[in-house]
Amino acid sequence: MIPPELQTRSFRPYIASSISSPSFSSPSSSSSSSFPTSSAYSPNQNPNPNSHFSSHSTSSSRSRFSASSFAHNTRVALALVPCAAFLLDLGGAPVVATLTLGLMIAYILDSLNFKSGAFFGVWASLIAAQIAFFFSSSLIFTFNSIPLGLLAAFLCAQTNFLIGAWASLQFKWIQLENPTIVLALERLLFACVPFAASSIFTWATISAVGMQNAAYYLMIFNCVFYWMFAIPRVSSFKSKQELKYHGGEVPDDNFILSPLEGCFHTLNLLFFPLVFHVASHYSVIFSSAASVCDLLLLFFIPFLFQLYSSTRGALWWVTKKANQLHSIRVVNGAVALVVIVICLEVRVVFHSFGRYIQIPPPLNYLLVTLTMLGGAAGAGATALGMISDAFSSVAFTALAVIVSSAGAIVVGFPLLVCILIFLRL
Repeated sequence: MIPPELQTRSFRPYIASSISSPSFSSPSSSSSSSFPTSSAYSPNQNPNPNSHFSSHSTSSSRSRFSASSFAHNTRVALALVPCAAFLLDLGGAPVVATLTLGLMIAYILDSLNFKSGAFFGVWASLIAAQIAFFFSSSLIFTFNSIPLGLLAAFLCAQTNFLIGAWASLQFKWIQLENPTIVLALERLLFACVPFAASSIFTWATISAVGMQNAAYYLMIFNCVFYWMFAIPRVSSFKSKQELKYHGGEVPDDNFILSPLEGCFHTLNLLFFPLVFHVASHYSVIFSSAASVCDLLLLFFIPFLFQLYSSTRGALWWVTKKANQLHSIRVVNGAVALVVIVICLEVRVVFHSFGRYIQIPPPLNYLLVTLTMLGGAAGAGATALGMISDAFSSVAFTALAVIVSSAGAIVVGFPLLVCILIFLRL
């Protein structure tokens, strides 16, 4: 047999290196061991080259979300808690019993730290209470109309769903596991609560005092909930890191509502009370001058309120140029003030307080118009911040004196005394 040292490398048997035998590494082998080749597998090597970009996009999307408590609970509670009380009163004992039992089960599950069970328990309680409400309220017989009964049932179901959405925002684990769902629920509440709450509040008021001035009740509640929800608010769950940009101006992405919801809120504020009045008083809307004034008041009072709300950013979805917004407020506000003053004179002043006016016509119309229009113009100028220099202050003071004197003459204050007071001032 040929000795191993005389054999070629291909025929040599494998001899394992022992501890006693020294081992030498060549520069090539050391370099190859220090730097792995492309065919070698490394556990730290990312097999997916696109995962870097996906992880970067995921982190950037999550950086815009910050888990925190819902900051608008008071605002939503003022709208939904009275609605829930009205629905419980309307549903009666079956709804109260069903809801109480379901919420007790949800509370027990929550005390046992079974968070998902408590969440589904709340929703199951609301669904069971809604089913009990459908069988116990008899809305169709109450309204004596199938379309109105179905519409009222849909309104009650929508309000119940909004209460469930509000309750869902109180679970912190939903914020952590499903941030997009939390943002959608917050936007849903601010988009839908004004419609449902104003309708439920009007329904309750009509049940108490009657249908005569129902459109005005709806107009008032629309204005209240428009101020509470439609004015742009910063989201509770979006990151506030962008506030340092744009000179401290909040970016549009951090607002809860989008321009689409702002447009719908404006349309609801301007036209829903008017349409409701036409639908409920269609037979007498043109029967007298007072009825025509009702139509004008139901449009121009919300319109004037909309213009005042624009000083708080309500028309941010129209334009962000301050000069354009100021022009819109001044021009449209002047037209709205004139129409409202004339309609209030016909509808309220001369209709209900005519016996207190001591001046014979036509001077009484002139002085009442001067008093009301001058007072409204001064109040509007103050609200818009137009009294800011010496000239505007002098003009406002003169207007206040003239308006006060005209009002004193209207109610029978001596004319000579009014002139002396005016000259003294």
